[in-house]
Amino acid sequence: MPYPLPTGLDDTNGRVRILPPVGCPGSEEWVLLHEAPRWLELSFRLGPVPALPLELFWMPAPSRWNDPLGSAPIELAVNPLGLPAQDFQVDWGDGSSETVPWTPYRPDVPKVRHVYGQRLDLTVTVTMGVNIAALPLALLGCPLPPNLVPSISGGTGGVGSLAGVEPLVPSDGLDGLAYNGSRAEVWRLRLHPQGGLALLPSPVDGKPSLVVMNGSGAASRGTRWYAGDGPPPSEGLVPTPAPGDLYLNRVNGQVFELIV
Repeated sequence: MPYPLPTGLDDTNGRVRILPPVGCPGSEEWVLLHEAPRWLELSFRLGPVPALPLELFWMPAPSRWNDPLGSAPIELAVNPLGLPAQDFQVDWGDGSSETVPWTPYRPDVPKVRHVYGQRLDLTVTVTMGVNIAALPLALLGCPLPPNLVPSISGGTGGVGSLAGVEPLVPSDGLDGLAYNGSRAEVWRLRLHPQGGLALLPSPVDGKPSLVVMNGSGAASRGTRWYAGDGPPPSEGLVPTPAPGDLYLNRVNGQVFELIV
């Protein structure tokens, strides 16, 4: 099916600004308007347009050899909108703070690394001139909807099961499990009938997913793409396609999901 394309002459090109769930890692994303409800169902939020004068985002940082065992290193991204380069103060919420130099000779704002001695839910505050921004950090786990958070006992649960859950990062897949890109996986991407990616029932276990992981049959390998100048033929594709493979009509850009 053809992907819906943005129309109109607005500055956003038919897209909306999406921010990570409160407390979760990640940065802003611009998604097509018809895709926004599916992000909102996962607790992502609509972001203001234009952005606020001072906005903060965080991501887990790779551990270093001298980081204490069991610590939680993070990297803080500070995004000022039109503010002049200047030093800023960071209150890390664990009793420590620091002043970060940012001079006009450096066009990008320096990202700041910090190591938390233990995993807690806290708030980082950044002060840049007269502008102050606060960012919640859910180091115990992101506040995802309960039906998407696996509990330690193997079922699904609410807040009590958040400890140790890996963070959800925008564009990563879900097949009933949180995933943050820390391990190698083979994904089978699935197209929504109206175009684009969406949460659809997995053909393996029926759970809503963006992709299928660790399945069987066609779900256990990557999706194969075919192409031709016209619709897909009823037979003759080599190698023989499996259900879920995709076909691109190069004439008009239509994408088909093959079912036989």
